Amino acid sequence: MSRAQALDRLAGEQFDVLIVGGGITGAGVARDAALRGLSVALVEARDFASGTSSRSSKLIHGGLRYLEQGEIALVREAARERAVLRRMAPHLAMVAPMLVPVFGRTKAGIYKLKAGLALFDRLAGVPRSERHRILTSDEALVEEPRLARERLQGAALYPEYLADDARLVLDTIKSAGDAGATVANYVRVLAFGQAAPLRAVHLEDVEAGASLTTRARVVVNAAGPWVDELRTLDGSAAGSRLHLTKGIHLVFRAEDLPVRHCVVMRASDRRPVFAVPYERYVYVGTTDTSYEGPLDEPPVTPEDAEYLLDAVRRSFDGLTIGTADVIGAWAGLRPLVHEEGKRPSEISRKDEIIVSPSGMVTIAGGKLTTYRRMAERVMEKTEALLGRTLPPSKSATLPLAGGDLDGATNLVDYARSTTVRRRFDGVPDDTTTRLLGRYGSDALAVATAGGGVESLRPLGAGTLLSEAEVRYAVRGEMARTVTDVLERRSRVALFATGSARAVAPRVASILAEELGWSEARRAQELAAFERAATARLAWRASGG
Repeated sequence: MSRAQALDRLAGEQFDVLIVGGGITGAGVARDAALRGLSVALVEARDFASGTSSRSSKLIHGGLRYLEQGEIALVREAARERAVLRRMAPHLAMVAPMLVPVFGRTKAGIYKLKAGLALFDRLAGVPRSERHRILTSDEALVEEPRLARERLQGAALYPEYLADDARLVLDTIKSAGDAGATVANYVRVLAFGQAAPLRAVHLEDVEAGASLTTRARVVVNAAGPWVDELRTLDGSAAGSRLHLTKGIHLVFRAEDLPVRHCVVMRASDRRPVFAVPYERYVYVGTTDTSYEGPLDEPPVTPEDAEYLLDAVRRSFDGLTIGTADVIGAWAGLRPLVHEEGKRPSEISRKDEIIVSPSGMVTIAGGKLTTYRRMAERVMEKTEALLGRTLPPSKSATLPLAGGDLDGATNLVDYARSTTVRRRFDGVPDDTTTRLLGRYGSDALAVATAGGGVESLRPLGAGTLLSEAEVRYAVRGEMARTVTDVLERRSRVALFATGSARAVAPRVASILAEELGWSEARRAQELAAFERAATARLAWRASGG
């Protein structure tokens, strides 16, 4: 379904459920509801995944550190959902071995970590082949030769998982659409009508500046950091409120920060932060500070960056890494449920669902890993409001878009299939592997979007993004701007801002062809991307 078709349906039809918010939570609710046979609409005021859901640490992890806070149920659920995601999206969930070094004067820290991981293995039902290993200091240095040697007592090594968060949102959105949901980005809520069996919701097509009205029996507020704004529009702002915290990440070339595993570091305040290898890069994060500024583009500050740089320096020997080595960065907001008297890192990551007097269902908090279960809990509330029994959720048993590998259990076997080999005939093996790893079975559609092998070649030095991917982003994933393509459909703008700026003119020209832009519109869109790219690394100028 195209965006234009979605807008027509929003204006001309009524729905069982309208979800406001196109991040991972809203996407998960839309998919679950559509799979249960409900008529579903989802609107997002900006682009899909443009907020928190594209700016996380991208770790699909069991939440080992939450054991220390007594969050047993959260750890169990997160660990089990991690396994579900591996089945649903084998193209997205990548094994990311996690190494936790222990420093100190005695072995006490090793014993404590060993006990915690043993409990984690039991809670999570971790297969024997994937259970943790405890390493001596010498063994730890073999795994990570640059680890700081002073007072290193040893380390733990265990598998976690990594997923491109924005791609996870997009594949969930596409899955919802495949199940019948009507989805549209750049559509914001202006006002709510009176609560009734059918509630009018007044919307604006941000792109065209046009107003429209849709109707739904139940409205779900999954707006992330904007949850409280929507509750105010609904007249239901009393009760639990958000506590926004900011997390930033810095990106380095792999040769400048040579790590082999996801390494858990300790910052100056003893908080755990991560160094994560990802393709040709290593990113470091995250911070956790209370935030009260603008929601659209929370800034990275020199103080944020120095906090992470200091953690790197204290965790590894012989690295002179600094602000000049940072080639990309991002900042995101966590929409946590406020808990009086707690510091940001102490606030629970559990989700909370609130039903307002008008019947609007609001969900706040939660973790990327547990988004599917959060959607099921939202549907339990929705079922009661609809006044009818819904069929059980099928969301755990059906693959996401791109996750149906035609009977193969992994991407390697899928790549050998006749269908894939025929579609990628003449395409270099490394290109095929990359596209399958990013799009799964949807790579077959990407391969034909540009019209030939030549369209799969990189657009420029420093990036592997191709013309075919840009065209597919518009035709198959509702990309509307240069930023949509370079920041979320691909991740070039976040991981290598300079490379993104170099190919942005070509991306803008392809979008102009696909979307019918005038030359003035093309220049306007390109300038908007340039401003955002410049702002992303502006902190370096004042950071020393």
